[in-house]
Amino acid sequence: MFERLKDRVEKWTITGAIVVPVGFVVVAFLFLACFFMFNEWLPPALAALVTAAIGIIVIAVVLVITRLSTNKRPPRAHPSAELPDRLEQLLQENADPVLREWIRNNPDRAAIATLLLGVAAGYSESFQKILLDMYNRYAETETRRRSARKD
Repeated sequence: MFERLKDRVEKWTITGAIVVPVGFVVVAFLFLACFFMFNEWLPPALAALVTAAIGIIVIAVVLVITRLSTNKRPPRAHPSAELPDRLEQLLQENADPVLREWIRNNPDRAAIATLLLGVAAGYSESFQKILLDMYNRYAETETRRRSARKD
């Protein structure tokens, strides 16, 4: 987590070190161009005053937009800590005991297999259909097995 934060801070620092000076130069040339434009119609002192007034208006607009966009928002509700526990319990109850034991003994292989199955299912409709068919067959046999055990 801290490594990712450090990388982001480094990238934003480098970006800021380049963008801020270039931005100042661009704004300076923009205001210089405005001054020369107004200087054709107004006396030099009044052209400088109008250019400065435009600069003040631009700064005020930027500050108002910043203030409006950064108003305090209500904090996001944190997801309940119980949800992952309940989900894990549900999955453990419905998992096949042999599969559960294999996952417990081989967590790295289980993670890789899950990743590969997810990627394959994400890219292939025929693979999705095969997986869905396998799951439906498993669910039917598991339902029959559990109902036979209850009787």
